[in-house]
Amino acid sequence: MAKSTRHMTNEERRAYRKRRKLIRRIQVYSELGAISLAIVIIGGLIVSHIKGTDDTMRVAAEESVSESASESEEEETTGLKVTTGASTESSQDTTETESEETSSSSGVYSASETESTISIGGDVVSEYAILINNDTKEIVGTRNSYEKIVPASMTKVMTVLVAANNLTEEQLNETVTMSHEAIDYSYAGGGSTSGFVEDEEVTVKDLFYGTILPSGGDAAAQLAMYVAGDVDSFVTMMNEEVSALGLTGTHFTNPVGFHSDEHYSTPYDMSIIMMAALDNELCKEVLTTKVYNSTATNVNPEGITISNWFLRRIEDKDIGGTIEGAKTGYVDESGNCAVSSMIADDGTEYICCTAKSSSSWRCIYDHVDIYKAYTQ
Repeated sequence: MAKSTRHMTNEERRAYRKRRKLIRRIQVYSELGAISLAIVIIGGLIVSHIKGTDDTMRVAAEESVSESASESEEEETTGLKVTTGASTESSQDTTETESEETSSSSGVYSASETESTISIGGDVVSEYAILINNDTKEIVGTRNSYEKIVPASMTKVMTVLVAANNLTEEQLNETVTMSHEAIDYSYAGGGSTSGFVEDEEVTVKDLFYGTILPSGGDAAAQLAMYVAGDVDSFVTMMNEEVSALGLTGTHFTNPVGFHSDEHYSTPYDMSIIMMAALDNELCKEVLTTKVYNSTATNVNPEGITISNWFLRRIEDKDIGGTIEGAKTGYVDESGNCAVSSMIADDGTEYICCTAKSSSSWRCIYDHVDIYKAYTQ
């Protein structure tokens, strides 16, 4: 046991105090050392954490660069770009815009009524009629123009449009033999003839003219068979074109215009089909030809001469312009009908469609009256 400081000598007391000071000093240094060690450890942990964060950020950055590179490669390969957030919205907006532009350029046609659209009256006999300004795509006048009609041989405008859209220029000069099947198809349905006969070797281009000018059902059937292999497959193509044009009031069952409950259109739709046909170089050439002499064949070495009845009979009428192209139609259920185009004296192009007139001549005069009254 330590001595009490009361019984210590002065020397012992001084020695005792020195030891206490030394012990205290050692304790202080020990505490300082512990604190310093703690600081070092904590500092090391902090530095390690910071370094780890930097490494994580570096790895994340490297991964981001890698993903961007992968996306770039994917975009080059597939044309697709993966984005998020605002970028996705921007990409969607761009895609929608491009889709609208593609849709607009893919052949969707239309015309709209305006405050100036009038109801067609006057001496026009046809129960159905429409007049469209083809330059502005505005409907100038209308009479039951959205109601269902029997299109009869106006159908053939769609026939040549579908054929033209699916043939090359080189194919137009190929020779086709008029088949018994095509001629019988037209004869059985009571269709008009082109003037070509069975086993006659005609060019594909002659079939276009034979379909429109004399309204040959045999030429239309043969053209359909040449393009699609058979009539039914061609009719499917016709209805696909109806959808492509954005039309909802039309359905076809044959390429000639034979009557059927499922074969119908509207004056508006037939005008839009004519609008599309006039934008096709070959169709416009055929629809605007008054008289055509076919190429030489094995049956007719000098070819045959055919003509567009409507164009020849309206050309001398005063309508304030020049009739450009036309296609007539008639079956008992349709009455006399026609779709035509006119270039006015001021250069404006118009399209007119009428149906259910009382006679072939009255149908022509209905077009004369409509053009003269509503295009001035």
